[in-house]
Order: sequence, then C-alpha cells, then structure tokens
Amino acid sequence: MKQYPAHRSKAAPASRTLGALAFALALVTLVTQRFDLLTPDTFVLSLSVAAVLAVTAMLCGLIAFVRIWSRGGGGIGSSILGVMLGAVALCAPAAVLGLLIVDPELTDVTTDPDEPPLLVEVLPQSDQAVLVWMASHVRNTAWTQYQEVMRTERSAAELQLELYPDIVPRRYRITPGELHAAAKKAVNELNWRVVDELPPDLLDAPTALWAEETTQLLGLKHDIALRVRPDPVGALLDVRSRSQSPLREFSGNADVIRGLMAEVDRVLLETYGDLERLAVEEADLQEDAPLEVFERDRETIPLPSFKPYFEDDEGLSADAFELDDLEG
Repeated sequence: MKQYPAHRSKAAPASRTLGALAFALALVTLVTQRFDLLTPDTFVLSLSVAAVLAVTAMLCGLIAFVRIWSRGGGGIGSSILGVMLGAVALCAPAAVLGLLIVDPELTDVTTDPDEPPLLVEVLPQSDQAVLVWMASHVRNTAWTQYQEVMRTERSAAELQLELYPDIVPRRYRITPGELHAAAKKAVNELNWRVVDELPPDLLDAPTALWAEETTQLLGLKHDIALRVRPDPVGALLDVRSRSQSPLREFSGNADVIRGLMAEVDRVLLETYGDLERLAVEEADLQEDAPLEVFERDRETIPLPSFKPYFEDDEGLSADAFELDDLEG
C-alpha cells in the first residue's frame, strides 16, 4: 500500500515566528518608552512595525489552520501560537490608536484660558513630525463625533468649558506665599520633577512654579505651570497642563490639574485645618459677585505637613520665606 507524505503547512511555522517577533518588538518598545529611551517618532514607528508583524502572523496562522483542517498534517500548535502571540502584540498599537480616536482630549488645558500661565518650551514639533502627522490624520478621518467636536469654530476657551467645566481657578483665604509653599509641597508629594520656580520675595508677591509630570504606564510627559497671584480674598491659584506629544493615556491634562488641586487641598487641610476654598467662575473675575464656598468636614485634628508663615510684633520673621520647611 502506497503511503503519501503527510502534509506540512509552511504557514504555521511562519506564523509562530512572526508572532514571536511582533510580541517581542511590542514589549521592548513599551518598556523603553516607559523609561524615556525612545523619541515619540521612534515609539510610533516601532509600534507600527509590531502591528504589521502581528497582523501578518495572525493571517498566516489562520491560513495554516484552514489548510491543516482540510488536508491534515502537523503544525496546528504553531498556527494557534502564532495567532495568540499576534493578538497580544496587537493590543498595544490598538490601545494607542484607540485613545487617539475615541476620547477627545485637548493637549493644552488651563484654569485661565484667556490669560494662561506661561510655560517653558515643549518638545519641538520637528522631533515628532511623524507622530504629529499621524495624530492629525486620525482626527480628520477616523471618528465622526471626534471630528465634530474638534472642527467646530469655537475658541479654545469655549471648547475647554464644554469638555472640562470643572477646571476653574481657585481662591484661598491665605497669602500667596503660603499658597505657593502648599503648592510646592503638593508637587513634591505627587513625585513631579520641579523644573523652575519663582519663589515669593514677599508674602503678597506673585509666584510661579514649573514642573514635569510623567505618566505611570507609558511614561508620557506633561508640562505643568502653577501661578499664584494676590487676590482680595487672599490668593488666586491658576494651573496649566500641556502634553509634550499628541500621545495619550487613560488620564489626560484635565486629570493632571484635578489631581494637583486635590493634593493642594489635602496639604492645606493638614496644615491649616478647615480652610475655605473658593471656586472662581468667569463672572467672578469681572465683577464682585458672591463666591461659592466649599468647606470640608474635619473628623480628626490636622497635623501640619510644613511650617506655616507667621508674623510677630516686629514684622515678618526670618523664617517666613524659608521654603525648605516644605520638606519637613
């Protein structure tokens, strides 16, 4: 009896090899991006190559599976493994692309759109030309709802008000110097890198602080600017957050500002107790309208996380402007 050679699919081992390459490339790209070892363009191009390899591996695996099912032979395990590795490797590029398409995000968000705090220079557009082009192309063609939101002829202030109505300035019943100290303490507690600082030379003088925030997953960076100005109530805090690249994670610039505001409130609560925080609406900045007061219930006696400023009978003490007390 004549024996015919068993059919062996060439697509099955090819699928396994391509799937392994795609998985390894995607994993290495994510790890190196997290530790800031890649430029944005290199990151996007590497994920694109991984996506092409993953799709090819999945197609080869499906073709091998169909042929083995109809003709018999070996290689079914390699085809299944190739499809699985390709699917896992495809998750990272799909997530990055999906965040750009599904969820509208402003790359520059501030509590004062009309007069935002100044920011230092961000990553030049020439260093991420491929990423900027890709993000623009995705926004213009991929998602009708996203396209409708981003293409309307509204100002940045109107668009931000629609997307983030809770991002507004904050007034506090303390001096600008005290608020600056609390804001710097909050930045340190959030483990943000302080880039530059305009410390208070007088308790009622305007101050500023610049920092850089790094996301936990992909290591994306946001430039943060804090501005503290004197106010009839006490001090006015404005915050600005700007992405260094169009890439997104699950949290954006608005979440960065919300997190900072919450941390400032926590630091002030520990230091001064139930301190009133006043939300500043647009009408409040133009006329003396009644301010809405937010008060937080206190269940325990607060312990200060830094030494507050004090005035004695002879004027301001020498320690009044020592910002190193924030570390204590």
